[in-house]
Formats: sequence, structure tokens, C-alpha cells
Amino acid sequence: MRSRSLLALLAVVVVTGVVYAGCPASEPAPPKVAPKVEATPFVPPTPVQEALVGGPLPSLLLAQAQFYDGNDGKPVPGPALLTIMRKGADGWTSSRIEDPDSNVYHKALPYDGGILTIGAEKALLKKWTFKDGAWSQETLWAPAPWGGKFNRIRDVEVGDVNGDGKDDIVMATHDAGVIAVGQWKDGKLDVTEMDKTADTFVHEIEIGDIDGDGVNEFFATPSGRNKSSGVSQPGQVVMYKWDGTTWKRSVVDDFVGSHAKEILAVKMDDNAKACEFFSVVEAEAVMEGGATKVVHPVEIRHYTYDKKAGTFTHTVAATLDDKQTRFLVPGDLDGDGKKELVAAAMKTGLWVLKDNGDGTWTTQNIERNSSGFEHTAFETDLDGNGKLELYVAADDQRELRSYVYNPTTRLYDKTVLGPIKKGTITWNMTAGSF
Repeated sequence: MRSRSLLALLAVVVVTGVVYAGCPASEPAPPKVAPKVEATPFVPPTPVQEALVGGPLPSLLLAQAQFYDGNDGKPVPGPALLTIMRKGADGWTSSRIEDPDSNVYHKALPYDGGILTIGAEKALLKKWTFKDGAWSQETLWAPAPWGGKFNRIRDVEVGDVNGDGKDDIVMATHDAGVIAVGQWKDGKLDVTEMDKTADTFVHEIEIGDIDGDGVNEFFATPSGRNKSSGVSQPGQVVMYKWDGTTWKRSVVDDFVGSHAKEILAVKMDDNAKACEFFSVVEAEAVMEGGATKVVHPVEIRHYTYDKKAGTFTHTVAATLDDKQTRFLVPGDLDGDGKKELVAAAMKTGLWVLKDNGDGTWTTQNIERNSSGFEHTAFETDLDGNGKLELYVAADDQRELRSYVYNPTTRLYDKTVLGPIKKGTITWNMTAGSF
């Protein structure tokens, strides 16, 4: 009997185990899903146009882009920003013009009693005028989209480029290669667009009389599309010369491994009839092992123009161990009666190039602790003492600085004029009185 009872009990246990293993007594509760929270869109502060108090005063115009911290941690572009730094008896003060029609100012310069600005995304040429305690704006050119991913005016220069004695407005555009020349006709700006080419970036315009005939030529820097990897794209420097009807285009220099984003036409000798010409060739970078590698550094080229042949040859004035140098500015900073060039490199600081008069140049680094993606530099005599000052937007150090040559130490004395707002990129700097 005990054996039968034991067998029966074992059978019950086995069956029960099968039941429990195959059919749980109750279903587990489903996992709780947190309710989806909709991200609140980031709303930048209301744009401002701050009034100028007193003056006019000697001023620096800083063309900038500004970014805010978005709710998801990603930077959000704000309105295009123009910072006006004014030098008064009690020191430096700043005022802002913020323009919601664009998200970056690539350049601002004094023009006809006001300030000319070029915007990007949206591409707009505007004139700002301060009167009766407030700013007013006038759109001089609102181009139709060129069909690229973006529509951006990248550079602007003012000068007479057809010999009629009237200043023209010459502009370069990103993304579509367009060169635009604005001429005033019956009180309106009539703009001629040239050389539209898809996926072509033009970073720089320069105006100068290269052949000494009294009529300015102008120059531009078309290149392939910028690459996010940092690998170099090819490009050219081109010249436009008025032939009595239109502007004839020719090639100054053609680069295979890299391109130029900075060019300069300047009379190194004020008594010369013709300008000298320079280009700054970006470092050549290639992809190796999944990373970019510089295989040739920045090269500053000095050109000679053959007026009869209409061609250029060049020598190398300097090489800089850097990836890019976006500003090359001329002036006699040390007061020796001869102009030198200041090159503002991306990472390695400020360099002074002096012409030795025999085709060679001496290169001196005057400041290592100054850097920035653009590293904007400008020379002017803002205090009116007859000596040039060098002004630099050191974006990495978040400082606007001036440098003045000290003949006693033969060095450059640095002064910090004020902070550069966090989250901004300074694209260009000019000077005027406002």
C-alpha cells in the first residue's frame, strides 16, 4: 500500500510541476512606458538694435554669427550679429545690431553715412543708418535663390571697377559660385550676376589696380565645396578686368591640392602706380587612417603681373605651420616707413612678414596665444595719433585685442579691449566713426 501511495504522490507532483511550468497562474504585468514628452522648441531672445549714445566715436565693426544652447544641448543659430565697439574718453563700450532676417553677418563696413552688411541664410545686402536715436535698415539687394543648399553672401568690397568714377559693390557668394557687381542707376542698385556654378564656394573679393592703368580690377577665390572631413578641395584665384562692356575673367592661379580663401591687392609702396598681389593657400590635407593629415602647410604667395602677356607668376613669401590663415593685412606698424603684412593663422598666432627687398621675406611670430577659426585681424589708426594699431578678434581666447609696436622693446604691446561674447564666431572686422 505504501508503494502505491508513494507512486501516486510522485505522479501528482510530476503533473503539478508540468502544470506550473506550462501554465502560470497569472500573466506578468506589462512594463510601464513613460509618457512621451514633447520637447519645447527653443526660442532665442528677441533681437535688438541698441542705440548709440553720444558720438560719433572711433569704432570697430565686428561681423559675427551667434549661437544659443538649445533644449536638446545642440547649438541653435541666433540672428545675425553686428557688434559695434566704440572708443570714448572713458574707454570702450559696445552696442549690438541683431538681424533676424539672416543668421550670420560675414562682413560689415562703413558706407555712405551708414553701415553695409551682408547676410547669409538669408542672403541679403543691407544698409543700416542711425538717426534720431534709432536704427533704420534698407535692403539694397535680395537675390533670388541660386538653387544650392544654402544662399549666402560671403564677402563684399566697395570700389570703382569699371572706371566711371563711381563706387561699385562687388560681392562673392557661397554654394553657387556667383560673383555679383552692383552699380547705382537712377537711385537703385542694379546687380549683375556672373559665373553661376553649382557647388562652388567663393570666400573672398579683392579690388585693386594691378596693371597701373588707373582702372581697378577685382579678384575672387572660387573653390570646390567645403568638406566636413577637413580634406582639402581644389580651387582657383581669378581676376576680372573691365573691357569697356563687361568684366573679362582670367585665371591668376590654379590649385590642385588645395585652394585660397584669403587674397590681398595692395600698394606696398604708396607711390606705386600698381598694386601688388598675394594669396594665402590653405594647407593641403588628405585622409590617412581615418583621419585628416596635413601634407603641406599654409603657403603665402607673392605674385608678379606681366602686363603685356596678362599672366601671373609667383614666389613663396612664407610658409606657416598651420591648417589655415584667413587674414592677411598690410600696414606700417613699426613706423619704419615700409609696409609689412600681418598673417593671422588659425592656431599658431600672429605673424609679421617683412619684405627684405631682394625677393625674400622675414617672418616673425609676435603672439602665440591668439587663435580662432577665422582669427579676424584689421589695421587702422583708430586713436588718430598717426600710428597704426593692429586689432584682433581672438575668438578662442574670447578677447578683442589691440597690438601696438613699442620701439623701445621692439615688441608689440597687447591691450585687451573687451570680451567676445560666448557662442559667437567673428567673421570680419572693419573700422569707422559712429
